[in-house]
Amino acid sequence: MRQSALIAATALSAGALVVAVARGQQPPQRAADLPVFGAEAVVIAVPVFVVDKAGRAVPGLTQDAFRVEDDGKPVPIVAFQAVDAGAPPFAPGMPQVTRAAARRQFLFLFDLSFSTPDGVRRAREAALQALDQGLAPGDLAAAATFGSAGVKLLVGFTSDREQLRRAFQDLAGLQQDRRPDPLGLAFDLGVRLGDGGGLGTDARRGDDPGRGAEMDAQLRVHLLQQDQVERQIYAGRVQTFLDGLEGLSRLLDSIQGRKQVLLLSAGFDPGVLGGVDGAQRVESTRSVTEGRLWEVDTTAHFGDTQATQQMSGLFNALAASDVVIHSLDVTGLGAGAGAESGGRGAGGANRGSESLAQLALNSGGRFVKSANDAAAALREILDASRYYYVLAFEPREGGKKAGQLRRLKIKATGDGLKVSHRAAYTLPAAGARDASSARLATADVVVKGLEGGAFELNAVALPYRTAAGSLSLPVVLQIDGAGLVPKDARGTLELEVFGYAFGADGRIVDAVTATPRLDLAQLGATIQAKGVQILTSLRTTPGPNELHFLVRERSSGRAAALRVAVTVPDFAGGAAVLSPPLFMDDPRTRVVVPTASLGHPQLEIPFRLGEVPFVPDAAAVLRNGEAREVSLFTWKAPGLASSELEARLVGGAQPTPVGARLVRSLKDADGFTRLVIALTAKDAPKGDARLELSFRDPDSGQVTITSAPVRIE
Repeated sequence: MRQSALIAATALSAGALVVAVARGQQPPQRAADLPVFGAEAVVIAVPVFVVDKAGRAVPGLTQDAFRVEDDGKPVPIVAFQAVDAGAPPFAPGMPQVTRAAARRQFLFLFDLSFSTPDGVRRAREAALQALDQGLAPGDLAAAATFGSAGVKLLVGFTSDREQLRRAFQDLAGLQQDRRPDPLGLAFDLGVRLGDGGGLGTDARRGDDPGRGAEMDAQLRVHLLQQDQVERQIYAGRVQTFLDGLEGLSRLLDSIQGRKQVLLLSAGFDPGVLGGVDGAQRVESTRSVTEGRLWEVDTTAHFGDTQATQQMSGLFNALAASDVVIHSLDVTGLGAGAGAESGGRGAGGANRGSESLAQLALNSGGRFVKSANDAAAALREILDASRYYYVLAFEPREGGKKAGQLRRLKIKATGDGLKVSHRAAYTLPAAGARDASSARLATADVVVKGLEGGAFELNAVALPYRTAAGSLSLPVVLQIDGAGLVPKDARGTLELEVFGYAFGADGRIVDAVTATPRLDLAQLGATIQAKGVQILTSLRTTPGPNELHFLVRERSSGRAAALRVAVTVPDFAGGAAVLSPPLFMDDPRTRVVVPTASLGHPQLEIPFRLGEVPFVPDAAAVLRNGEAREVSLFTWKAPGLASSELEARLVGGAQPTPVGARLVRSLKDADGFTRLVIALTAKDAPKGDARLELSFRDPDSGQVTITSAPVRIE
């Protein structure tokens, strides 16, 4: 591999860096046309779930069936999308604003505090089955635990089922040598390991029910005092649990769309919220009437006011963040269920179910009581939201300011239809997010393949077979310099670059990160003129792949994202492979940063003609009357060089011919033949277009066509 030649040439460009970009199949959008995502959004997209009287999801509704009220006033619907969770996640023509909220998102929350090890084991088995049998291909899922340290997010919302499976298998966090993902889309980006081993919990031991009525008074007082201490400890754990759920809901607010929490738990005794009842209340009341006040636990008798207020605050936070809780009782049915209770004392299994029911019903979710077949119960919850709708509207002018809660009401016309949607929202307030929220928001943009932002991104991806026979995907990610750096800027430009390669099944195939620091006094003019390129090579698999990139400028927080679809041939058959036209540029005239990916730690770059390296221009410009050279990588196409060559620009009212001449043909040791073609446009209309090159075999008449986006100036 002649990587050294490229790096040496790049080094001549005043210490330039290299950044990799990927290129899409459509003409590149310009910064002014790009939709804005994230905290700067001025259009609110809301997933709306509609069920009939039997609780079944209702498909087939149109935009006319819905009415939206923003803080009590009607507002028009500016975008509408009917979604079938069983369909591919990116419907053709789906508006950018609805795409952000159009995928179902499930968070598997494993309660390790109020559940026994056996209950957690059942929960994990159910969740593993749901990965294979319940989730639709386009669904995103995350995993978290609640234990003595509160809520711990194991892996963020991801399309990679294998990463979720690894997280489920290591709920106790025993795998110490895993390679974490900076955005949390993967549980372990390193070598696949086996099950994390034994499952540790901090499950409560439960109270001793064997107190006898004939105990002497001194022992009775001692045990009652001990019980009060245990109850206070237990109430503290409940408060920690509710605090954790509320904090989780506020964290999830940084993710667009509805978030459905699948709470797998035995629940807690709601007596700490509303006071005791039944035999306990009778005994407590008798002690009061007989004057034995020292035997009365006032918190248990009258309820914990603070915990009750916590529940109210929790439900408000869930509504404002568009989070619902579906609770699944993992205690199971049959003999011994009571011993696994999250509640306190005898009959606790029922008390735990009460709290789970409260969490579900008051958040708009579903409660499944004591399910022996937990996997079937999860499938029932998942199936209930297969069909839904995304409605987008512009916030009403003159309404509440940023950061203030705005009430939302959506109605659907139809007999017996029940609508579920977020009850309120807030317009984003100015100011930086905390690190956890910013990380989730960034991951949300990347995993959903959102595009747009504060500056322009373009990319070129070249399916490639190395000389050793392995597949790779060399990529150039190009960041527009004019939108990135103001004129005459000084100081240091610090970038954060995240890139992920997804296979057809949503699995993360490879990832790359870069944090280049660029001296603007030395490189500012070059960046202004030609931008910044990130050059990398990603691991890939044959067939459809998607590349998702996000670039952020650290000092301002401005960001941009790009999604690129690439079909990778396997190169194993006898079929010829022809790359898109690659507009060549001298790396010495650019700021280029070579960055190795996790899958390819030894960076191998094929962009060369013999010993001379080049970099593809991912935002290519063709000027009328000015010659420009492109390179084509051909595989098993020996007759292509002798074919009749034609070039044209497509995208205007009619195709425009372009002068094309084969300059040379070079066969490389990697098995590819590189063709160099000189192009000259004349009287071509200005604007975005596609360059098409066609090769006609004079003997057979067969025509081979390849194309790439280009701007005419």
